[in-house]
Amino acid sequence: MSNYKIAIVGPKDTVLGFKAVGLEAHSALDRDQAVEKLYKLKAAKQEGSEKPQYAIIFIIEYLAMQIPEADHKKLTSSTMPAIIPIPGPKGTTGFGMRRISGIVEKAVGSDILGDK
Repeated sequence: MSNYKIAIVGPKDTVLGFKAVGLEAHSALDRDQAVEKLYKLKAAKQEGSEKPQYAIIFIIEYLAMQIPEADHKKLTSSTMPAIIPIPGPKGTTGFGMRRISGIVEKAVGSDILGDK
């Protein structure tokens, strides 16, 4: 049986509260720290297995927006872990929803999440 983990990456004061609901909090203050954490989390494997340790990695939107496209493609090249941008304490930029909408459109062939 696999026991996948869920992580969150962002500023320490933003992500620490997520520990209360069982997420692993990983502090990152800028793009470089966030990219480094994401690569480490993506590479982590379950003990004695080649299965990924993390099923989902949430990242605060403003950091996700800064990730270079080449890194984004490498980080999202496999189904797990899913890297999902979420709004930070200042609210949403719309970035996370645009990413998810693009993924859904690619999967089903239509923009079913759009405002149209």
